[in-house]
Parts: sequence; C-alpha cells; structure tokens
Amino acid sequence: MQWKYPNVLLFFSCLVLSAAGHAVFLSQWVRGHFMIGIDDGASQMMPFKKLLYEQYSSGEFFYSFDFGLGAGTFSELSYYFSTSIVFLITAAVVFALESLHVIESTDVLFWANAAVFISIIRLAFVLFITARVFAYMGISRLSAFTGAALYGLSGMYFRHTVYWEFFADAYLWLPLLILGVEKVFREQKPGWFLFAIAISLIDNFYFAYINMMLTAIYITVRLFFPLTESEIPKRKAIGTFFVFGLLGLGISAISFVPAVYAYLNNHRPAFQQAIEWVNLTDNILFTSRYIVLPAIFLLFWTIPAFYRSRLFRLFALFALIGVLLHYSPIAASLFNGFSAPQYRWEYFMAFVSGGAVAAGLERIGGLTMRQLIASSAFALLAYNLAIRIDQGFDAGSWQAVFVSLSLPAAILLLAAAIRWPRPLLKKILAVYIVASAVVFANFYQADTILETGRIKNVNEELLTTGGYDSLEIRSLLEEIHAQESDPIYRIDWMEDVRNNTPIVQEFRGLSAYSSILNKNLLYFYLYDLEIDMGRESVSRYASLGNRANLHSLLQGKYTIMEKGDPNVPYGFEELTASENFVVYRNTNNLPFARSASDSYSEAGLETSSPLVREHAMLNGIVLDGDGGPAPLSTADHTQQYQIQEQAAVYDNGLLEVQGETGGIDLTRKDGAFTEGDLYVSFHLENEAASEGFILTVNGYETSRKANDSIYRTYVDDLTIRIPADDTIQIRLPQGSYRLTELQVFEEAYEVLEAQAQKSSNAANIEIDGSTVTLDYDNVEQDEYLLLNIPYERGWKASVNGEPATVLKANYAFVAVPIKTGMNAVEFTYRPPYFGIASAVSLLSALVGLFYIFFRKRQSGS
Repeated sequence: MQWKYPNVLLFFSCLVLSAAGHAVFLSQWVRGHFMIGIDDGASQMMPFKKLLYEQYSSGEFFYSFDFGLGAGTFSELSYYFSTSIVFLITAAVVFALESLHVIESTDVLFWANAAVFISIIRLAFVLFITARVFAYMGISRLSAFTGAALYGLSGMYFRHTVYWEFFADAYLWLPLLILGVEKVFREQKPGWFLFAIAISLIDNFYFAYINMMLTAIYITVRLFFPLTESEIPKRKAIGTFFVFGLLGLGISAISFVPAVYAYLNNHRPAFQQAIEWVNLTDNILFTSRYIVLPAIFLLFWTIPAFYRSRLFRLFALFALIGVLLHYSPIAASLFNGFSAPQYRWEYFMAFVSGGAVAAGLERIGGLTMRQLIASSAFALLAYNLAIRIDQGFDAGSWQAVFVSLSLPAAILLLAAAIRWPRPLLKKILAVYIVASAVVFANFYQADTILETGRIKNVNEELLTTGGYDSLEIRSLLEEIHAQESDPIYRIDWMEDVRNNTPIVQEFRGLSAYSSILNKNLLYFYLYDLEIDMGRESVSRYASLGNRANLHSLLQGKYTIMEKGDPNVPYGFEELTASENFVVYRNTNNLPFARSASDSYSEAGLETSSPLVREHAMLNGIVLDGDGGPAPLSTADHTQQYQIQEQAAVYDNGLLEVQGETGGIDLTRKDGAFTEGDLYVSFHLENEAASEGFILTVNGYETSRKANDSIYRTYVDDLTIRIPADDTIQIRLPQGSYRLTELQVFEEAYEVLEAQAQKSSNAANIEIDGSTVTLDYDNVEQDEYLLLNIPYERGWKASVNGEPATVLKANYAFVAVPIKTGMNAVEFTYRPPYFGIASAVSLLSALVGLFYIFFRKRQSGS
C-alpha cells in the first residue's frame, strides 16, 4: 500500500532517527546534565541566547548596554545568534509559550535545558532536507535516507552543537545550496539557488563564507561532470550562478552588511605562526575528532564497478578532494579567513561520503564477489596504513574497536547481498548502516564529548553555583540594585574567567567575551591605556586593572572582590560583605555625561604614558583628530628606584629566573610615596616557545599566554597598577625573559578628586536600548558633551532637534558639540548602513520574485 503522505512519514522517521542519535545526551538531560560546552557553550552560547531573547521579546533588536560596555548586538552577535534562522524560530516559539504561561523563565538554565531538544529538531530537518536532496538526484528513498543518516549523524554535528551551537546551522544550508546548484544544472531553475544563497548569508556570515567556498568547488567540478544528458550549457550556467548569487547577496544585505562591518570593525591580532602545507597526523579512518569516514564508504570507494555511475563518481571525487584538503593546514586556514587553521568545514566530507554510500547502495545488485574481495583487500590495506602512520594509535580505544568490528560486518552483509540478491538484504544493509551511524554518534558523544570534552560536568549545579552564577554574589548584587537610582552604573565583577558574567547575573559590568567586539574598545584596553585584564586572551576584555581613574571615567561605581584581596582600587570604600566577598563603592564618581572644553589629540598623546592619557580624559577630552597640546606630563620616577635581583640574573634587559620563582625588586631610594598608587610599566616577552606563565607584581597576579598559543594577543607592553609601596616585586616562574622599558609613575589622584567634586549638569537621562536621551545645562560654556557610549558607526545624534556630528572621543567613546545653555540631546543607534542595506534587500527580493514568477508564467507552470 502506498503511503499517502510520504514526506510526513520521512520527517517522522528523521525525527525518530535524530532522537536516537541523541540518546546519550537525552540520558544526560534526564540526570540534570546539559548539551552545552563547559567553556564557550556556557560562557557564550547560553548568555547570548538569554540576552538576545530578552532584547527581541521586548522589541529591541539593535543595541544593548548590557553587553560589555555597550554594543550593537545585531551586528556584533551576527557571528552567533542575532540573525540565526534556527534561533529566531526558537525565540518565536518560546515567546508564544511564555505568553501562554507555559514557560515561566527564560534564564540561562532554561536555554541549557532546551539545548538537546533544539538540537534534535534541527538534526531532524538536516536529515529530512538531505534525504530529499539525494532523492532529487535520482537516488531511491531508502538509499537517500541512509546517506542522509551518515551526513547528519557524523561526529562533527554533535561537536559543533555542543561547543559552538550556531556552527551546526551550516548543516542545514549546505544540502539546500547543493539542491540549488543541481536545479540550475538539471532544470535551469535558479529559485532554490537564490533562496539557499540568501538564507545562508542571512543566517551566519562566517559559515556562509565556508559554504560559498564549498559551493564554488561543487559548481566548478559540476561544470565538467554532467549527471544528465540535457544540462544547461556551461556559459549559461556560470552566468546564472553569478547573477542569482548576486541577487541572493542583495537579499541578504539587511543582515550581511552589518555583520561584515562588525567583522571588519573587530580586532584580532594576525596569526603569526608558520602554517604547514601538509600535516598527516589526523587519522580520519579511526580517531579523528572532526570526521571519521565510515567503513562502508571506504569499501564502496574502492569498487571500480561503482564508478560507472556518474553520481557515485562525482561524490567519490569530492570525497578525494575533501581528504586532500583535510590534510592541508593551509586549506584549514583558508576556510577560516586566512587565520589560524580551524577544521570546521569537514561536514562537507560527511555530506559527500553519505552521498557516495547512497549512490553505491543503488548499484550493489551488480556487485560481484571478486570485486568485493578486491575492495576488502584495499580497505584492509588502507586501515593498516592508517594504523602505521598514526604514532599515537590506541588499539583499545572505542573508535578502533568500533571500526575493527564495523568493517567485517559490512563485508559480510555485502557478501550476503551478492550471494542472495534479494531486496530484503539491501534493506538489511541500509538498516545496518543507519544503526552503525547511530551507535557511532552515541559513542562519540559519550567518549569524545562527555569525557574528553568534560561536558559530563555541565549540570544544574555548575550553572547555579560559584564559578558561574553564585547565589552569594546574587544576594550582593540585589543589595546594590536596591539602593541605586542612577540610570547607568557598572559593577566590576566576573565569575572565574567567564567574561559574560554580567549577562548571566543581570547587571551592567565591565567585561565581555565574543569573537567579534568593537575594535575601539579593544584598542582602548590593549594599546591606548594598556589595561591589564588579569588574563591574556583575544576576543575579550575585562575589568579595569583596578585603576581608579578608569573606574570613575566609565561609571565603575562598585567592585566585588574576594575577602583578603589587597588590590582594592583607590577611593573605594567597603559597602557590604558576605561570607567570602566584599562590595566596595567608588567615592570619586563621575557622571555618565559631562562636558569639556580642553581638547587633546590621540596623535599628541601617542608617546605619553597611560597615566598621562588618563589625566587628559579627566581634564578634558581626547579627540581622534587634531587637538590641543598634551597635558602636563606625569613624572617618571624610575630613577628613584634601585634594582635588586631575587633568585635571578638581570643583565641588559635579559632576565634569567633561576629559582622556582624569582625576578627583580625595585626599591625606592628616598622618601616613601604612601598616598595613592604606582603605575609600573614594562615590556615583557617570554623566551620559551610554548610555555605560558604567571606574572605577579606585589599582590597583583596576571597570566600570559605561550608564544605559540593561537589566543595570544602579542601585546607585551604592560602597565600594572599597585597600591603605593617602597618596594615593587616583579616575580616570574623559572625561565628566560626579555624585561625592558621599565618605568614607574606615581598617582596621587589630585586630578580625579578635583573632577569628582564637580556637580553634574545632566538631567532626565533615559536609556532605552538603542536610544539615549538627556538634557544638559551647559553653564560652563564648554564645547563638547562626552558620554560613556562606545563609539561605533551607526550612532546618530541630535542637539535641540538639530543633527549633530558624533565624534570619537577618549579613544573609544562618543561626544557631540554643544552650545551654551540647555541642550536636549538624543542618540539613536541603527546597524551600520542599515537603511541602504534594507533597501537593497527589498529591491533584490522584488527582482528575484519577479523573475521567478515571470518565468513560471512563461513556462505555463
């Protein structure tokens, strides 16, 4: 009997298969564990989902002052979820359920609980779409479903989903892109290609880049490998792909343009290590973390008779290309935007190997025993070679055992299909392949992800205790919030190394962690002010190095510190305390908006110390263009200190630490400086190639990355603030270091305290997402109004109803010219080029729809 609704049955089968593929994670969920990574999953994926959902459900789509010091989330989080189709659909469903009171909370814990179910549904659609694409290419339903299982249930899907969930969306769009290409070649219909290009570019620009490269490779090969007799001519095909590719890009402009701007406005130090052309260390037949080629694929790949099928030949060729690219770190760098090699594109290998198996299943009826024996011999030779090359091969690992069992099982089933060529045996073989994929997926989850990746530790306890979301800290935050009436104040606090703690614990903080951040803020931290963050790493900023001037300048009104920590910023007094922590309040607060006339230029301060730059920002305003002379320089007191070696030899800038720890002491020669802070600046490089280290200066500790770490900032000019002391103790672990350009500056805070005495003339401050309004009475007749809004393209301002120029001020923030008297100031933010991009998207969509509709009318369909 023919099933009336085959697609419904197919999707239901895909849903069941997807659930089976998640068996381990479902079991974990029942026990209160979550399908999220302990590092980026918990530190980025869950907080960003929480932040964006709260924004979107409240009607704010563009900006948030709760992300770091403030950021255009539509642009900067486009790498993650802000334009993710899966997330947008999920958010709509969650909003509906929340409106019906089915869901009561959408905190981080909610998104952690939902992760496995979102993944199951996504994978079901991946399986369904892929099976339909294979079927369109002329493969029977059973074989197409089998090939789709090998694609969707590959280890990389689960690796992507757990560690960087948005990566897994790429699994959806690759089959659609291939379908679009095939529709053009076979039917000269570009509609699906246009749709796939547009949705891929809208969803995530980073994986769109990878998918576009993969699609370009696919198109290039297909131009010379026709699959049917009446395909579109090459020249016309190229023209069609070019025109509709541009139209797809145009449709995506509303999302793609702001995303690319954010990427270009990011700062990440260039990868400086040598990249090999070839590296054969990864074992893709047994133990690869990225892609393990199924045994059945290797058997099929070595059967010459299968190559009579054009489709099999095509998939086999793509698999070969994929293998060659996989073993080239240069290719991995190319797919990662010419940065550090990252193996994130290998889902393409899973797709083409699944396609090859699906196409091969169609031809097993003509397979002979002689061919199978030859294929088995080649496969055994390949596996033996892989074992010999892999110096770290573990014969007792689950992957080695799994492959060792699956290969003979596949050979026996193929032999049975040759000996008794019945349709039932083909179905049994297909069931075996799918079952093997399910078993492999769950073994991969249990061992490679849960154990090796420490995901088994991610549970409710982790997400509701110290190190992530401490109840003790929550109570302190509630005390702070209860007594505050300011529209904006910031709290310096971060759980462990989780820079997005403010999002999780719902306060405005001084830290952020994202692959894309505002370049101006990163420069502010890394270069302009040399703010030490306690931990060197790219893609993040944190704290203010306990520097009181910066706390006051950026509304850092509170700091939470562990009891006994001596690094309390100057001018901070204890407010309240709990068992393990103390809350300190800043007594030298500066307003969110303040005016200034004394202007300095960044160029004029280029050779000045960070302390001089702080004073310039306190006394006036630092502008990107021309400005007045530099403020009075702060004296360098280095000559007043005598250098003494401690378990080390220090000669001509080379520091050899001979003890377990050692370094130098800088001892003051004359009268002590006791009221204020010392700023200790120096250039520090580790001579060891691959060893990170801890640097301590008096009671302050900070960690530095190894020279070969891909997360190294290459910022070696450091400025460390410590409370005033007669002796400065610089300590490092045993090793060789370059320690040069030593300088010591004394900060008595007269400038800060004088500025803190001034009253604020700002009133009626309102911050509503991407809109900031206030009234400012410029009684001092100052020239500029400076606000602590991070500068980025997209901000527009008006003063008394008239457009005003938004200036980049104090290295990373905004300012506007103002007039004497009352100034009604309004700032509004829209993603960069949003208006133009929206118009391009609308026009491109209309052109695309008109062409498709017009073509259908012409064809009479």
